[in-house]
Amino acid sequence: MEEERLVEKAGELFIRYGIKSMTMDEISRQMGISKKTLYQYVSNKKELVKKVVEQQVAHEQACICDLFEGDGNAIDNLMQITDFVGNQMKELHPSVIFDLKKYHFEAWKRLENHKEDFIYRTVKENLEEGIKEGLYRENLNPEIVSRFYLSMTNMIIDPDQALGNEIPRESLHKEMMRYHIRGIANSKGREYLKQKFNHIHD
Repeated sequence: MEEERLVEKAGELFIRYGIKSMTMDEISRQMGISKKTLYQYVSNKKELVKKVVEQQVAHEQACICDLFEGDGNAIDNLMQITDFVGNQMKELHPSVIFDLKKYHFEAWKRLENHKEDFIYRTVKENLEEGIKEGLYRENLNPEIVSRFYLSMTNMIIDPDQALGNEIPRESLHKEMMRYHIRGIANSKGREYLKQKFNHIHD
């Protein structure tokens, strides 16, 4: 098994079962390889978790870049991102973020840096594009609104800021995105959004 596939498979296990519950013995058993083979690629579980996070971050960035480079306007792009992130959250075991933050700080910081850098820049560029397209309010401040967006995202995924475990994360994220888009859109943008929702529900 090549390293990239091994890390990918480990990520699937962490997402499905959580990180803390998956020992190296269990990981190797689930993969159908010996623990000796597993240790040829990583020296310990912390290193494996770091590699999984790095791979996940690279995958997410590539997917988001592809979505934003495709056809469609700024609102189309945001709605595509909503679907993409919502599907990821739906598959995520509730304990993963808690486990990362408590037991794997370096990996957690990599995830935080991803949000503070890549996600921030992506949202800011989308806001600037939406203003140019005449779909977003001209008087909004892209830098400030991008920070608002990150704060709302943290409230959904960070267990220390969670809004409540009784509401699925993907539902919270979808409602957050509707709130975000309606807040930044002008009358033209809101009308486009209304037509898009009507088309989706037809």
